[in-house]
Amino acid sequence: MLQGHSSVLQALLGTFFTWGLTAAGAALVFIFSSGQ
Repeated sequence: MLQGHSSVLQALLGTFFTWGLTAAGAALVFIFSSGQ
């Protein structure tokens, strides 16, 4: 993946990236449902 970064850091970045996408999707659904 990224050169010069440890595998632990890459795992953390992947975890936060996935969590961020999930949170963003949930927020969008919440905003759209409450807006109607």
